[in-house]
Amino acid sequence: MRICVIGGGLAGALLAWRLAGRARQVDIFTGDDGERDATDASGGGVRGYETHPVQRELAVASLAELLSSRVLREWADFRRTGSAYLREGSAELSAELAEVDRCVYGSVSLAATDELTRAGWAGLPAGTVAVTERFAGYISPHRLRSRVLADLAGRQRTTVRTGAITALVPHTDGTVDCRTVEAVRRYDVVVIAAGAWTPALLRASGLPADGYRTKAIQYTVYPAGGWRPPVFVDETSGLFGRPTADGAVLLGLPTQSWGAGPGESSGTTALHVEASRVARTRFPRLRLGPPRSRISATDCYAGQPVLRLRPVGAAPRLHTFTGGAGGSVKTALAASSIAAAQLTAD
Repeated sequence: MRICVIGGGLAGALLAWRLAGRARQVDIFTGDDGERDATDASGGGVRGYETHPVQRELAVASLAELLSSRVLREWADFRRTGSAYLREGSAELSAELAEVDRCVYGSVSLAATDELTRAGWAGLPAGTVAVTERFAGYISPHRLRSRVLADLAGRQRTTVRTGAITALVPHTDGTVDCRTVEAVRRYDVVVIAAGAWTPALLRASGLPADGYRTKAIQYTVYPAGGWRPPVFVDETSGLFGRPTADGAVLLGLPTQSWGAGPGESSGTTALHVEASRVARTRFPRLRLGPPRSRISATDCYAGQPVLRLRPVGAAPRLHTFTGGAGGSVKTALAASSIAAAQLTAD
């Protein structure tokens, strides 16, 4: 079975790595050199807790694998900082936390508003709680992707190819042609894991692209003094962020820049400024310096915010592997393992 993975971001690289581990012949097309993607821009936060039940299942399994593998921790440059996910309290939280605890025992607990205030947070709405995880932290998605691709390049049955696929042609026997500017190659199975380039490739091939949308992501890195938060998401304000290894802090707010083109730097100054304002309100003990860097990229979002295989039209062996919603880094290890098992099932 010859399998083609289109896209050399973290999701595509890990999927090709899983398939190679199952002794399949794999080609992975990493795209044109120098094109910035969501893997380059990702903040890299990893934790087990997610509000979406399928995302939570994948995130917990991914974190458990990362913590158990010295190789993956080194490849990913994993830094354990702990995490806090702030949200409104609910009756379902106890059961949700128990799901995390079953896989990563002793990591998760629930903090009330008064505990958060003592820890350095301020201005929280009444009833806010935080799911805190001792064993969470952050990785370098770019470094993990690079290490995985380097490992794939050394395998006999795997070929890492640069350049972009320009069109896909499914055949009635289930095979799919992948066209580049230089050649046409036929594969038994093709998976599009091209992130923000996914909808455009589908449309260029005359294939259905309904349900896929692109959206800009952005954040700012600031030099920081005083108290710094752990990896965090604050649902009550939208703010997210994490500390960095050199003493800075990453801060951002979700954008509403739908339809951004792949590779575009479409960040807005107003949103960077608003994120710093919210951070100063939430963290009165955090001292921010002038912005050190502003990061932006584009990612692909699907109807259900879960990284998984999705069929393309009526083609039986053509799939996408995307999910968006900012959750792919947290879920990619488990999602790629499940997808590889599905693709190679007898």
